[in-house]
Amino acid sequence: MNSMKGKSDLRERWVVCVLLLLISGIVSGSCSGKGGGGNSSGPAISPKPLSWDAPTQFADGGALNPATDLSNYEIYINEKGTFLPSDTPSAVSPAVDPSSGLAVTTYDLAQVVPRLQVGKTYFLVMRTVEKGGGKSDFSDPPVRFTY
Repeated sequence: MNSMKGKSDLRERWVVCVLLLLISGIVSGSCSGKGGGGNSSGPAISPKPLSWDAPTQFADGGALNPATDLSNYEIYINEKGTFLPSDTPSAVSPAVDPSSGLAVTTYDLAQVVPRLQVGKTYFLVMRTVEKGGGKSDFSDPPVRFTY
């Protein structure tokens, strides 16, 4: 197998892999009050968890193990709902918790910097990054939510 075909096959596998990454939801609720790291210009930010199902197989049906195949998840958030490969991620989450060795499937959106504004509507997509550095396409469609 020539090296170009191998790279193309891997890219296709990762492209479809992200389609298997299902964003299960953004928990609704107040973003002010007690909890989470606050800042000096306003009230403390309550945790705002994002959760998803870790991918378990490649597009060709081959098994995917987040612990051995993935490096991290990139989380992209903006107000327009259009995302480009050149965009900088809003947050990066490891694919595996280094202390437990378990797959990571949650991220607290209160950690996003710059902070999301309460009451504002945003769009969110994610993509996986393999240990070799290859990136999947963005999850589709973007998830619309009000913070």
